[in-house]
Formats: sequence, C-alpha cells, structure tokens
Amino acid sequence: MFTRRELLTRGTTLLLLVPIVGCSSSSSDGASCDGVDSTSTVDTAHTHMLCVPTADLTNPPAAGVIYTTSSEGMHTHKVTLSQADLTAINGGQTVNVTSSSDNDPIANVIHSHGFAIKKM
Repeated sequence: MFTRRELLTRGTTLLLLVPIVGCSSSSSDGASCDGVDSTSTVDTAHTHMLCVPTADLTNPPAAGVIYTTSSEGMHTHKVTLSQADLTAINGGQTVNVTSSSDNDPIANVIHSHGFAIKKM
C-alpha cells in the first residue's frame, strides 16, 4: 500500500511522462525501435513499451516470437505474438494481446498489461 506522498509522486510522474513516452520510439531496451513500438495499458500506475522488429514483421517465424517489454518498476513482462499476429500487424491490422502476469516488486502486486499493436 502506498503512502499519500508515494501515490502523489507516482501519479504526477506518470502524468508528466505519458505524453513523452507516447511519442517516443523506444524499444524494450531503451534503444530506438526498428519496427513497431507500442505502449501498454496502465496497471499499478505504470506502463511498459514493446518493440516488434521489422524483420519479424516481414519474415514472421513459424513458431511466433516471445518479446520482453521495457523494464519499469524493477520488472518486465513477456508478450507472445504468433506468426498470424505478426502477419496481421505487418498488413496494417491491430493485434490486441495481454502480457504475462508478473509481480511489481515495488507495489507487490501481480498484474499484466494489454497492448494494441498496429503498424503506422
């Protein structure tokens, strides 16, 4: 449970960062994303970024791919995309997926995030 000060600090930081994060092209490791990047839904007062490389979109592996999101609050999540998902994204469709459920060690809450992945 957060103290009032922690809640206000996190909420203010999130509100200030959302416009910046939403316009960035960061991959899950903080580098530029050579492909499609997506920001997750907000859960436990934070979001994650996901980068789907162009190489996976233009030549989707038959077995699909498991990606790791950016690290936020000392944790990451896994996102699985099938070959059909990657083909759909490359074709301009939106693919909605849910990340793995993982523990946020700061809030001590197991949670997941949604991603709506679309090639612009």
